[in-house]
Amino acid sequence: MDGTFSLFLQFFTAGGLDMSKKNPESMPLYQQLAQILKEEIHSGKYKQGEKMPTELEMCEIYQVSRNTVRGALQQLEKENLLVRQQGKGTFVSKKKYTHHIVPARSFTDMCLENGSVPGAKVIKSVIKDATEEDIAFLQLAPGAKIIAIERIRYTDGVPVELEISHFPEQFAFLLEEDLNHCSMLALLREKYGVWFTKSRISLELTFASYEISHYLSVQKDYPLILISSEMSDQNGKPGCRCVQYVVGDKFKMVL
Repeated sequence: MDGTFSLFLQFFTAGGLDMSKKNPESMPLYQQLAQILKEEIHSGKYKQGEKMPTELEMCEIYQVSRNTVRGALQQLEKENLLVRQQGKGTFVSKKKYTHHIVPARSFTDMCLENGSVPGAKVIKSVIKDATEEDIAFLQLAPGAKIIAIERIRYTDGVPVELEISHFPEQFAFLLEEDLNHCSMLALLREKYGVWFTKSRISLELTFASYEISHYLSVQKDYPLILISSEMSDQNGKPGCRCVQYVVGDKFKMVL
């Protein structure tokens, strides 16, 4: 037997998986294989996003029948460890990061809680005309200006979110700050004594435009989760409108 499977000797005999256990209380063969595959995924033998061997290859590797392989793969699909792509094969699921919707919290904190490295890159930081939505929520006069800041957010160096924030003009001090690789919420709280709570939030499915697909390194029309937030400060004063285009298959949303 191939020495690379020595960690799983409890499941194998010289002829493959132990088929001598006839006791009805013993673990079915497909579950034994599923457990082995699960251990190999967790150990990094099969990495996130990597294509698994074909069913026939797995039959040869693990010395089991095709039905056993299919049963094991189906079980791991149910556990969201594997995902099948029609015409392409079976792949190890990519890690999903927990994205808390409420209360208002920084992307940086969420990354650290997930054990990943946060990052940010400013792509636009300007004064511009307020939209009708800005005027309505931020309680601005017609023709007012707002501060618009657009950033790409990264998790472990991978772009996962485009963040567009609109502030009243009194937040112009943000234009002088280095907002690369930092938490804007933490900066506002710690340096300027301003912190936000989300007063209203909505989620919807959208698709990446050419520009957004370029920023997030996905294909055009790739499905994204659009999170729209309207946030008020600790005094209840409207202070920020924010939209986030999130690569949905990298996150699970928690309310």
